[in-house]
Amino acid sequence: MDLIDKTVRDVKSLKIQGASKVREKSVKALVKVTLASKAKTEAIFRKDFLKNSKKLFDARPTEPALRTALRIFKKSISNKKLNIVEMKNIIKKINNTYENDRKKAMQLMTKYGAELIQKDSTILTICHSHAVVDVLIKAKKNIKKVYCMETRPLYQGRITAKELAAAGIDVTLIVDNAANTVMKQCNYFFSGADAFLADGDIVNKIGTNQISSLCKQYDVLHYAITSTHKFEPASFFGKDEPIEQRDQKELGNKIFKVKILNPAFDRTDSDTVEGIICEKGVFPPQVLASKLFDELNLDEHEKDFLKL
Repeated sequence: MDLIDKTVRDVKSLKIQGASKVREKSVKALVKVTLASKAKTEAIFRKDFLKNSKKLFDARPTEPALRTALRIFKKSISNKKLNIVEMKNIIKKINNTYENDRKKAMQLMTKYGAELIQKDSTILTICHSHAVVDVLIKAKKNIKKVYCMETRPLYQGRITAKELAAAGIDVTLIVDNAANTVMKQCNYFFSGADAFLADGDIVNKIGTNQISSLCKQYDVLHYAITSTHKFEPASFFGKDEPIEQRDQKELGNKIFKVKILNPAFDRTDSDTVEGIICEKGVFPPQVLASKLFDELNLDEHEKDFLKL
């Protein structure tokens, strides 16, 4: 099994999990395979690059951050006059620049997020987000307690709990249905976002929408932490973000005559989200979506964003 196929398998099985890690590992595989290419002609080189990109692009349906990265690499070698050596050099340069930019983006998100958290705050989290973990660790002097929903059926919330506890934060792990029980004690609900869309809605781990709705009832502030690379530009042109349906085996043995629905994500209405924390700052969701529409000149470049 080659590196691209192995990476696709690991992404699908959640051996590689979390949008930032999916993006990082997938790009690393693509760059390594592309730079090692033995293609004899520019046409074959491009064909192989696009074939491998498409495999990674399709590995999971709800991965805008990875799609954005792949689009950036594709655009970098779109000039048909480039030879193979030139294309390899460009990809190498883009890879170095891109990874440095992502690290800077993560540092800025961590800074902006940590600055929001007031002293003696109690926080609720869902699933596992590297961005959320980094923000909470940076702000730990202002944190009284964190409740981590275990996030069934694969329990990614336990990862968050372990990482925060290791950093010296007072952490309590709760079953997902106990969120309402602790909500009255909470000041903030922090989630990641696997995608955010033209109307400001966010797509995140299943259960996020339910908790965000509760936040409104209890005056708890829901902030989603995500890079602008998780914005899906195609959503401005009527393309909906697909919700991945996971294997029913994740819920245990099949029950006779019982159907199983196992969505990995849900869509949270922008009206229940106080703000999106990204590398550009903290914005109301619809304001950030409008800002990115303008910055990307989407009214002029629709076709560029609807294809790989």
